[in-house]
Amino acid sequence: MNRLGRRPLARRLTGAVLCAAFGLLYAVGPVAAQSIVFGTPSATSKFGVAIVFTQPYSGATVKSASVLVQQPGDVGPAVLPLTKIGSATLVYSMDMSGGGLYPNTPIKAHIEVVLSDGSVEEGPEIDITYADDRYTWHTKVGKVVRLHYIDATDSFASQMLAWGEAGIQKAASFFGVDESKPIDYFVYPSEAVFQKGLSQAGTIGGVTLSSFRTCFAAVAPGDSTYGRSVIPHELTHVAFADASDNPYHNPPRWFNEGLAVYLSDGFDAGDRQLVTQAVKSGTIRSLLAYTDYFPLDASRIYLAYAESVSAMDFMIRKYGQPAVAKIVRAYAKGVTDDEAFTAGIGVNVETFTSAWLVANGVTPTTYGPQPAPTGPVPPGWNGSSPGTTVTPGPSETGIAVAPSPSPTLVPRNPAAATGDDQDAYLVAAMIAVLGILLLALAGVLSMRSGGPGAV
Repeated sequence: MNRLGRRPLARRLTGAVLCAAFGLLYAVGPVAAQSIVFGTPSATSKFGVAIVFTQPYSGATVKSASVLVQQPGDVGPAVLPLTKIGSATLVYSMDMSGGGLYPNTPIKAHIEVVLSDGSVEEGPEIDITYADDRYTWHTKVGKVVRLHYIDATDSFASQMLAWGEAGIQKAASFFGVDESKPIDYFVYPSEAVFQKGLSQAGTIGGVTLSSFRTCFAAVAPGDSTYGRSVIPHELTHVAFADASDNPYHNPPRWFNEGLAVYLSDGFDAGDRQLVTQAVKSGTIRSLLAYTDYFPLDASRIYLAYAESVSAMDFMIRKYGQPAVAKIVRAYAKGVTDDEAFTAGIGVNVETFTSAWLVANGVTPTTYGPQPAPTGPVPPGWNGSSPGTTVTPGPSETGIAVAPSPSPTLVPRNPAAATGDDQDAYLVAAMIAVLGILLLALAGVLSMRSGGPGAV
């Protein structure tokens, strides 16, 4: 066969490959993506019973669905799968019979669905506030504080509001922050009602949730003694949180509580007596014991508060209020406890704690790794092997510290591929087939253009 005879064959082969490629594309055709239309969602709640999320929809077949729920301060939403899929409505009931949420918690949620073709769609946002609807609440509004109460005379409610307004402004001035955004303050009329609503221990009479600017307290109607103490105390925590807010860690608990007591009550005679008695009996504790938590039993919690305000009184008398406020604001920069204290008063936490103990007539006790006692050794032992005393380095504490709990994040189902993913797989398959055909064509042309029988 001459060269002229090979050209028609090459053209025919090329045409066959192109026709096969176009035929493959035509056979696959466009992938039709499913679409879903979300209606207006809603949510209802009954305190201590449930929060119910409802999402109407139409236009597509839903394979599975979840409600994503987020509270203030959460790093990510909780993913709660629906067990039943309605034909036109998706409903999820979050059981609240076991507690788990404080009253007045604002919640943001939305429904996420996986359609029958594997695509994922998200519904519109749902907002709801989980309210304690067991009672009829009355409200008095000040410049910053919104006082909610159940059972109090109008004059006593006005007095509580005045204590709150004065307390938040005093704290804001001390910390150097602006407090103009509303703060909700819920006052329960008895400890029993308070504890049932907030699931608190019997030694707790007030709670602050600074992440959504809400305070709670148990104040009996007409109890001015406790009211004028607890109302500004909890509000001080809000201003403290605003001044020290950072994404890394909280300041020491004793530091926070000590300032709240100091600004609301000062270092009064009752707390002085508790500290004096603890020094005499040898039961006073280092402030380092109150870094994260306070004991909740009555025999120790009041001493914890007394020690904390005693330390703040000592700090303010020794270094001055501006220095203490500087410590608080230093935390907002994300520094460590020692860095914050050094920035404000020039010494670290342990040094300050020791100075406070000495000021109260207590000799600080050193805890931690100690050199092992030297025992008998064989004759000629040089002590350079086992038995040598090792001094821990500066980064070693000798204390086993459990890692901080990390939030549990639920990843999406990797099998829930979207319609775009399916299109990509089909295109990849077509390209692969086309490549094989082109390689075959190249092989045929190569054989006819070269080799022993080529002309």
